[in-house]
Amino acid sequence: MKHMSRCVALTIMALLPAGIAAASDLPSRKAGLWVITSKDNPFANWSACVGDSKDNFIDTDVWDNFASECQVAHTEKTADGETVFAYCESGLTGKVKLLVEFSGDFQKEYRFQSTTVFTGKTGQEEGQTFTVDAHYAGECPADLSVGKKKMAR
Repeated sequence: MKHMSRCVALTIMALLPAGIAAASDLPSRKAGLWVITSKDNPFANWSACVGDSKDNFIDTDVWDNFASECQVAHTEKTADGETVFAYCESGLTGKVKLLVEFSGDFQKEYRFQSTTVFTGKTGQEEGQTFTVDAHYAGECPADLSVGKKKMAR
């Protein structure tokens, strides 16, 4: 049922007019070490050193090069946080619809759920959804420079 509601949300948001939101409108994370974990995505488990200019969680946690590869179509405040809908271009799958729902204070913690929908090899729309939790862990260690990640596995 939850998957169906995400598909409906993606469809509705695709029909909305383009918004003026940009990646720069996203909340800023506190500078320092952030630990990223996901129970449903084994590749989303790492530590990241965030600095004042490398604080955009979508660009580092969801979609590399978000600012240059994605066009934000709509943003919406929710009771718990915010939702961003964007169209992105992937070298692997072509055009992608991206829905990111996020919440948290971005000083101690944040959580997001990302849904991507793309046309698969069969010509049918395929999608994937995963949830990520992040928490602030203090200063960055000496061996992890700003903008770098260290995989947990």
